[in-house]
Amino acid sequence: METIIEKGRKVLVAKNGCVIQSVTDGSILGKKLILGKKDSEIHYHEIPVPIKTEEDTEE
Repeated sequence: METIIEKGRKVLVAKNGCVIQSVTDGSILGKKLILGKKDSEIHYHEIPVPIKTEEDTEE
């Protein structure tokens, strides 16, 4: 995961094959995350892209 500046905003970008996940609640947020003024990258980490199982598709 790296932090870049895009259009004047701080953006977290996950490596290829990974997504960003919130450390606090476990939400999967996607490949990119725009950080707010008071946000910190320590609240997020990257995980491998989750693989859907049949249980996930039955809902």
